Amino acid sequence: MSDSQRLFDLQVLDHRLEQLRSERAVADQRAAGDPQLKSLDRHVHELRAALSQMASRLRQEELEVEELRERAASHERALYGGSVRHPAELERYQHEIRMLRERIGAAEDRELTAMEEQEGLEADLRAAEAKAVARSAELESLRAQDAGRRPALDQELQGAEADRAGLAAQLGPSALRLYVSTAARRTPAVVRIEGGVCSGCRLPVAHRVLEEARAGHLVTCENCERILLP
Repeated sequence: MSDSQRLFDLQVLDHRLEQLRSERAVADQRAAGDPQLKSLDRHVHELRAALSQMASRLRQEELEVEELRERAASHERALYGGSVRHPAELERYQHEIRMLRERIGAAEDRELTAMEEQEGLEADLRAAEAKAVARSAELESLRAQDAGRRPALDQELQGAEADRAGLAAQLGPSALRLYVSTAARRTPAVVRIEGGVCSGCRLPVAHRVLEEARAGHLVTCENCERILLP
């Protein structure tokens, strides 16, 4: 087996190791806590707090409307009950009643707006709570799957690490250095020559380089600098 083939196999193992480690990291993160569920719970808490504030605001609006109505009713009783006789005082009461009616209308508009906002918040809260419940159930299922998968995952990871170590031991230091430096700049680092063309950059490979690769020498593409496998 040529060094280029060994490096290609090493690349396959590295990709598999990356997948396995990523899977384990995701499972570990789920076990420790779920950012999505935390975000949903935080949103639910914020909506509940907003609803509480809205309820207080709505109650204040209701109290203001009640107070204004009582004042208007009191003025009307005085005006139409015969207790107010002086023209100037009659005019003052009429003016105050008109002002109170305007304030009542404005307060009722605010009250209606607050009620509509409250209904919107309640709908948002129900939706957010449903999402949180669904995510919690999904998370519980995923954690159960993670627990069942963990023994096989650890075994696969150990096996892949052992295979990589064994394969790396078959390669010289210079070949490993070339692979590491190329992988840091190019993905993938090792590519096949297909029809005389580098499958990494899709440009023709020089005849001299192609012959060296076929002879089992470790060569790189003159264009993209990837390691070439014939």
